[in-house]
Amino acid sequence: MAHSQSSDSCRHRPLTTGLDKLAKPVAAARAKIPTAQRRNVYLYYAFSFLTGFYIATGTTVLFEQKLGLSYAQIFTLDAIYMLMFVLFEVPSGALADLLGRKKTLLAGLVTLVIAAIATGNAQNFLHLFLSSLIWALGFSLISGASEAMLYDSLKDDKLFHRVTGRALSCSIVGLALAGIVGPLLFVQYFRLPYFASAIPFAMAIPVMMFYAEPKTARKQRFSAGRYVGQMREGASKAFNNRFVLWSMGALAIVFAVSYTFASSYQPYLIEVGFSVSQFAFILPLMFISEAIGGAWSEKVTERLGENAAFWGNIIALGLSLLALGLIASTFAVPILIVYGFLQGFLRPLASAYANRYIESEHRATVISVQVMVSTVAAAVVLFAFGFLTDRIGVVALAGVLGATVLIAGVALLLVKPKERHP
Repeated sequence: MAHSQSSDSCRHRPLTTGLDKLAKPVAAARAKIPTAQRRNVYLYYAFSFLTGFYIATGTTVLFEQKLGLSYAQIFTLDAIYMLMFVLFEVPSGALADLLGRKKTLLAGLVTLVIAAIATGNAQNFLHLFLSSLIWALGFSLISGASEAMLYDSLKDDKLFHRVTGRALSCSIVGLALAGIVGPLLFVQYFRLPYFASAIPFAMAIPVMMFYAEPKTARKQRFSAGRYVGQMREGASKAFNNRFVLWSMGALAIVFAVSYTFASSYQPYLIEVGFSVSQFAFILPLMFISEAIGGAWSEKVTERLGENAAFWGNIIALGLSLLALGLIASTFAVPILIVYGFLQGFLRPLASAYANRYIESEHRATVISVQVMVSTVAAAVVLFAFGFLTDRIGVVALAGVLGATVLIAGVALLLVKPKERHP
């Protein structure tokens, strides 16, 4: 299990012109980083790499099949896993706002170490279900806390977009390495990838212990009343802010579809003619492409404009999945690489858009509400498509997912609120 994420592909201009336009903004953004925060940024990059180096990520579905689960059971388990975030996301975000993001994040890392070991020892559906609770708790403790801590450290919207894009790249470089190591370990013994996943999660703990948390993130005393009030007020702000609400919808659509595809691309690759050992070559290409998308997100968005970036990415994402459903052969690999780029591009774009309109004292809580809504959307899609996949197969599923992105994504883009810049 893993909690596991706009394009310039349709727009072409002379490269030198784009670089000329970006040179001054890039230099200005870098100059704004306080000396003390440079260490924080590098530590955050290291943290992102280590949490991204989830060694089992490329073999999770194959692991579940080894334990005898059908596609319907696998998708149902993933859907239940998504719903578990409803239990943990908002409470963990409120905890981070009140007790401190760093403490909450460290607790999450410890929980992920336990989750990796527990899943590696799983024997059946029930064991996987119970270990999913631990995964959901661990990732919930990290999700809102890490992003809120970084944003409050930098205090700059453009810089946050840049750093989160590069942090995503570091995370996906870790995924690329995991895409090599995981399948090779799986071939030796199918439980090894999960046991090995505990190592990078454990290494991230001392890294983040050196992160200097902003004082503004720790200014409230904890009490049961404050805790409940923080959750209530954070949820209210999330659903009553039209900009946050819109970004929530964008993240929900893309996350639901991408997570469903993540639950099926491993058997998809086998279906079109690849062996598990060949995953060690294919998955790194996908993940590196995703890392490039994250690294370029802020630059390309500044060049194209935010609206064009959202439109281009969502439409291209839907078309890439639709193409995968039509091209059931080894020639689908280049499309998978494009799909990875688009996934990497969108996450920092949507994150920067949402954080622009969130107050610091409620940031982790509101982010957790967004993640919770995304996971509920993912659970609904997984429940619906899990049984469908047993009937139509994983190749046809890719096409269905592509059509879903195009229909729901275009509808959402048409109601995007007009920008205001605080």
